[in-house]
Amino acid sequence: MFTFVIPAHDEEATVATIVGQAMAAAQPGDRVLVVDSGSTDATARRAREAGAEVLHGPLGKGAAMQLAVSEVDTEWVCFLDADLVKSEDNVAALLRAAAAGGTADHVVGDYEYDHPGTVLASTFTIYEPLTARFFPEVGFHGANALTGYRALRTRRLRAAPLPSDFGVETFLNISVALAGGRVDVCHLGVIGSRYRFHGGSMAAEIGTMILNLAEARGRLDASDRPEWDEWLRTGVAAIASNTADQGRSAMLHRLFSTVRRPMPATSSPSRV
Repeated sequence: MFTFVIPAHDEEATVATIVGQAMAAAQPGDRVLVVDSGSTDATARRAREAGAEVLHGPLGKGAAMQLAVSEVDTEWVCFLDADLVKSEDNVAALLRAAAAGGTADHVVGDYEYDHPGTVLASTFTIYEPLTARFFPEVGFHGANALTGYRALRTRRLRAAPLPSDFGVETFLNISVALAGGRVDVCHLGVIGSRYRFHGGSMAAEIGTMILNLAEARGRLDASDRPEWDEWLRTGVAAIASNTADQGRSAMLHRLFSTVRRPMPATSSPSRV
């Protein structure tokens, strides 16, 4: 059985779309649960009208996900984003089928954006380089490694509390890999979403999560941490300064320049 979990903050315009997909994908014994994460609009009402159970939760994506996990007693949790506008297929059904029909512990939903100019700056410039450096065993999770669309066996979510912020997907990718969990990638087709730019805060939370985990695991010495924090700070600053009116070529030039900058010259990490 599955619990479809949809963390939602001020998503009154779109939440009913993903709830509708989850309701259509649900089978007997499944649940569809929206966590209203500190919304100031009609998100909760729209979610209930679409057929979901609703929990009122704290602000913060990871905090909302953790609240849902504490309420779950199904074998699987399938996380879905509340900002879905449209998709070629029912993404909830695709994830459920991939999880139920496979042997993985963690199914990551990869997809194409309906706008070809979309660039995943935080994933490209922060997550991928840092994860490759400190946690190479994580491997490839698709182009959208930090996707909000994913299914996990619930027992894999019980080992430690989820972080409260946008570092939560990073935490899941790394923690499941370190625990020996098997990961599969499920392609969800083309998706249109109401993406909201968070400046550099999302990138900073992602990078900080990786560095915190690396230090906790003995892969980053505390004495080297300030250099890595500075590397992260300059990368976040480069992302935060990108704007749509710069043009795609100018933006890509800045991103490639950010990726190519040298990492701190620290000793080889241990594998703990």
